[in-house]
Amino acid sequence: MDLLYKEASENTPLVSFNFKKGLFILEGQCTLDEPESFFTSIENHVRDYTKQPAECTILTLNLSAINISSSKFLLNIVVLLDELYQLNKDVKIRWVYNNDEDGNYELGNDYADMVSVPFEFIETVQNFMTTI
Repeated sequence: MDLLYKEASENTPLVSFNFKKGLFILEGQCTLDEPESFFTSIENHVRDYTKQPAECTILTLNLSAINISSSKFLLNIVVLLDELYQLNKDVKIRWVYNNDEDGNYELGNDYADMVSVPFEFIETVQNFMTTI
């Protein structure tokens, strides 16, 4: 499988994984009450990917809301990519957070402390507008 794509919903993120290029994106709300059915197939695809990864793997997590039950499954994906990194593969995680979301930033830092794979934290500004 080269691509995994799922549209975002009210409480599930957009999933756009290009396995051939090693580009993975989770974006939107991640507030499922029972996230196992949503994340199990994603984890399985990532696990399969780690057997023959692309030259470089980048996971971008741009999640505006994450509940505790979903956070466990996100961490599972991070750990799978950390296992790749431990094998000297080129792996990066980009954690996008809004400057008004302290909890989201702290969760990303907690994940970064649990694994060796490098995290890049990207701050965005809510309701930022420019005038030209």
